[in-house]
Amino acid sequence: MTFSGYSKRDTNIIKGFAILCIVLHNYFHWLWPSPGENEFDFAPERIQKLFQTLGAEPGEWVNLLFSYLGHYGVQLFILISGFGLTVSMMHKPRTWESFVVVRLKKLYPLLLVGILVCFFGKIVMEGKPFGPYEWTEIGYKLLFIHTLIPNSGLSVNGPWWFFALIFQLYLLFPLLFRWIRKGGWITFACVCALCYGLIFLFRYVLTDCFGEFVMQNAPGHLPEFCLGMVLACHEGKRLHPLWLVLAVAVFCLGNFYALFYPFTFLALSVIAVFAYEGLKSLPLRKHWIGTPLAYFGGISMTMFAVHGYFRTPLLLFAVSQHSPWRRMLSGFYYLLVVWAIAVAAKLLYDFLCRQLDRIVIRENKVTRVLGIVFSWAFGLFFAGVLGYYIVNGVPSHNRLITEPIQMTESGLIEAGSEYAKLAVIDFEQHYPTLHIQGSFETHSLDTLTPLPSVVMNISELLWIRLELPKENNTDGYQTYRFNYNFQCPFIKNLRGKELNIFFWNEHKGRMEFKNAKVELLH
Repeated sequence: MTFSGYSKRDTNIIKGFAILCIVLHNYFHWLWPSPGENEFDFAPERIQKLFQTLGAEPGEWVNLLFSYLGHYGVQLFILISGFGLTVSMMHKPRTWESFVVVRLKKLYPLLLVGILVCFFGKIVMEGKPFGPYEWTEIGYKLLFIHTLIPNSGLSVNGPWWFFALIFQLYLLFPLLFRWIRKGGWITFACVCALCYGLIFLFRYVLTDCFGEFVMQNAPGHLPEFCLGMVLACHEGKRLHPLWLVLAVAVFCLGNFYALFYPFTFLALSVIAVFAYEGLKSLPLRKHWIGTPLAYFGGISMTMFAVHGYFRTPLLLFAVSQHSPWRRMLSGFYYLLVVWAIAVAAKLLYDFLCRQLDRIVIRENKVTRVLGIVFSWAFGLFFAGVLGYYIVNGVPSHNRLITEPIQMTESGLIEAGSEYAKLAVIDFEQHYPTLHIQGSFETHSLDTLTPLPSVVMNISELLWIRLELPKENNTDGYQTYRFNYNFQCPFIKNLRGKELNIFFWNEHKGRMEFKNAKVELLH
């Protein structure tokens, strides 16, 4: 098989397929019986749950497959971006500052349109505008630093984490372009070695609160981006089938074993390259499949920018349905709603792009110096943030901050209460890294009440639901334990903050608990 490159229509077909996967994934993975996905972190239980649920509920196959696999559409976008930018740079060389300015003229209007649509969407659906927390998080997103701040990458609108990633890739592209044009596959191998070294450092050497962080930033996805670049430089070259066999093997292993998980994204990209080359000769590509996909590819970026905020009303409807076909149809109705909003949003996006295109920045010595200063400043800033997290993330002696909090008396969670407080801790000084662990015993006073939920909150810094593995039975009580590592963002301080741990009574059941214990270490 020979790699023949991608035309404009080819890239639109691939982007159209990718955006449909992403939109449906971001809907179905919130809908029961979603198995979860190994996107920013890894758990082998998810692939096991996928197969178990497919066997038990075969009618949910659309829900399950998009839930588990749909997020890989992001890798297709990254691959195509690397390919398209390289082809454009080869045909029309640009300086670093000119390239970045042109890309920002496309990226900023897209983010602004997404923010505007979500702002009015919140008013319509919730009857109120953004609050201080949302505006703060949007400020981080406008600076493209939200993925550098733990717990901010997915805030306000989860899919927007991609904006910071693609901005980082744009900044690196001119330098990578020169290196890959000279070194080819050797440069690609070196970039992969560096990136996977950083991924394993952040995921498996430092404290485990970095798994999400590293996969939201450039080191987590540079290999796929560079694969697109090196393919653009080697059009007409033979694709050896051994690479496909190896990619399939790595992808399968990466869904079962944590050691192979970081390589699944590059492996999926390699599989996609082979798959599309094989499909190119099919007439279906040109007619009833290729044409709709190409259309969706043309509006893919506005669909991406606006789709995340409109899930809730349809999800509330879908949860109440007992038919898998109705739940499936609700997802495709959601896709229709997103399409309609994206078509309208694209008109505004095109208008903003036309206005920005009128701004012409002449290239001279001043702009080149400013470009060099900006690139070095952002590079040093990025390196400083990584250094901060590395220094504070190295496992330490785990000294107790405070005495363990004991709650030995029995407590009751009433059906009418949404939250029941488990522990409250005031921080008298700043701690860059925290390890929070606890346990409790509980039993249900209602026969149908499911597993209890525990959430942790640090004002303006953290709101997270904890995993609760069940341990044993004692006198009708179930024992549960929880652990969580928290990395304080580099721009925040814990001094004067308050940590709250709650039982979340999301199913409105009645439960009784006892022997609750919480420890904080750093």
